[in-house]
Amino acid sequence: GTTPAAAYHLIPENTTFDGKGNTSATKSGISLACSADLKGSVDANGVGSVTSGSFTGELGCSSVQLQNLPWPAVAKKATSATISNVTFSSPIGNCGPSDLKVKVKNGKITFKDAPLAGNCTISGTIKTKPKVSIVP
Repeated sequence: GTTPAAAYHLIPENTTFDGKGNTSATKSGISLACSADLKGSVDANGVGSVTSGSFTGELGCSSVQLQNLPWPAVAKKATSATISNVTFSSPIGNCGPSDLKVKVKNGKITFKDAPLAGNCTISGTIKTKPKVSIVP
């Protein structure tokens, strides 16, 4: 039998988390690689949200601005989730809004060459504290 998608949820519930790691965005052949510091939460139903973020590193990273926050994050499978409405402005241009498919495993959120509206692709590995995971 098949299990409904709603069966999967993020843990730990009723908590806030920090996510830190390296990200890069590419638009029109120009890439911007930055260190991300993201904040988020997981509610009582196991639905996550990205609530804020800041970036450091290369020239221009500090002017990256996340938009349309919070971004809901819903677990889809045992190791994958979708973060909705991902939108940001940056020195290389505006990207999104788009749904971002991510892998979630052992407290790491990863995405590689993920397409966003505005002719952008983004990649990254974000380590969460406490470790965010998906359970059925």
